[in-house]
Amino acid sequence: MLVHLFIFPNAVQAFVHPTPDRPSANAGHINGYPALSIDDLVHLNTKELRKKTGRKLKLKERIGLFILKKEIKRARKKGKTDTEIIQQLNEPRNTGKETVFFILGFLLGLLGILIALIASKSYARFAFYGFLARLGIIVLALFYALYNR
Repeated sequence: MLVHLFIFPNAVQAFVHPTPDRPSANAGHINGYPALSIDDLVHLNTKELRKKTGRKLKLKERIGLFILKKEIKRARKKGKTDTEIIQQLNEPRNTGKETVFFILGFLLGLLGILIALIASKSYARFAFYGFLARLGIIVLALFYALYNR
């Protein structure tokens, strides 16, 4: 489940439903965050968000908030405006292609990454994530085999 959250960060965009007691300036623009602006999301930690929403965040929600903050900060570094960031966060993602490229990188390794780069540079990172997952499993298996001799 955690791997899925890191591979498909926008799959967790609607995990918090805050109570709209004090809406912010950009309130109502981001799916799942009707009472929070982009600045609120970037600067709030989980404890402050807990106070605003009135409930404790689950582990999945905390991880999703961390990933969402990273996406917003990355978009701001690229020079995107707040409205462009909101549009990017609200647009649906094609998780089917992301899954296919992840499996491609996982099964074929470096060849899968090369195929992904040729096919679609925008989805090549998912092939890389699949390759990293494969390497992680191999390292864990080797460690286990060497440790239990």
